[in-house]
Amino acid sequence: MLNETIETRGHTTREGVLNLSVNLGVPNADVAVVVQVRSLSAAGELDSNGWPKGFFELIAGSMPELRRAPQGRIEERLPLE
Repeated sequence: MLNETIETRGHTTREGVLNLSVNLGVPNADVAVVVQVRSLSAAGELDSNGWPKGFFELIAGSMPELRRAPQGRIEERLPLE
């Protein structure tokens, strides 16, 4: 029995229509489809660089347990002639 969650992204037409084409691999079958629409970014919610407003404030320090390991020493090389 087919029971699958498929996530995808799309772009609407000028008329606001979203056209979906999803290959389920099940030919000639009746299926029920549920569509949930979530905005990726509403107008005015992006900063001048295209990032969502407040994005960096939300993620800064969100992984305090993540630390960079010691990098060791750089080997000394002979100078180029």
